[in-house]
Amino acid sequence: MIFTNYIRGIVKKHPELKIKLKKASSKQTPFQYIYQTLMMTFGSMFTVFLLTFMIFKDDILLLLFILFIEVFLSYFIYRFWFSYVDVQIRREGRELDGDLLFVSEYFLVSLESGLPLGNSIQNLSRLDRPGGKFFKKVFTEFKTGKDLEQALEEGANNCPSDDLKVLLKRLKDSLDIGIDLRQILVNFIEDSSQKKIVEIRGYSKKLNPLVMMYLLLGVVIPSLGITFFILGASFLNISPEFLRIVLILVFLVMFAFQYFAYTGFKFSRATL
Repeated sequence: MIFTNYIRGIVKKHPELKIKLKKASSKQTPFQYIYQTLMMTFGSMFTVFLLTFMIFKDDILLLLFILFIEVFLSYFIYRFWFSYVDVQIRREGRELDGDLLFVSEYFLVSLESGLPLGNSIQNLSRLDRPGGKFFKKVFTEFKTGKDLEQALEEGANNCPSDDLKVLLKRLKDSLDIGIDLRQILVNFIEDSSQKKIVEIRGYSKKLNPLVMMYLLLGVVIPSLGITFFILGASFLNISPEFLRIVLILVFLVMFAFQYFAYTGFKFSRATL
């Protein structure tokens, strides 16, 4: 009961979490998300302490010091897992950005063939692609009794992609004012195409430095560093136990670097 009230107190401090979970296409409630975040935090702290205990189990003072450091860093570990919803939103947004031209061209072709916008959204919602999944939510709102303008506005408020949000607002405004939808879509496709070209050119300029930095930090330095360290350890008569600990730490650091490097490449590439 105390733990439940504690989670509810955290939920009240983060009223924006409900909207974030909608943008991330998560089926969790804010209560479930906070509960999961706390469990991941405790699990991470326990895992780190268990690993350090297996390595330094003979040194009680060092174990107590590591436990103190973990307690001190627990807030930052919690914030790390709490921000996972933001990562999900960025991922959803990038997937929708990559499908944006298809969606706008699909609407344009459908309107040119004489279909109303509502039927175009219904047909798009049946497609198994990011844009289809998103507009399935918009069409569901439309079917529940809201008019099309309200469904588009609701979709724009819960959209993780800024560019798609612009398209939704333009479609809504065109229905409100009575502007020709075809011309709006033509202008939007032209603007989006130019933005994609600029984005691709910018990515090509920064790709080579990223690859060189990855090769230097991820391949060259670790290989040479481990080689020279093993050679130095043989001359300095370092104990095998200490050498094993150092190699484990190097492996963990390299694993973390590979993960963050992969994430950096994934989120820095141009959306096509």
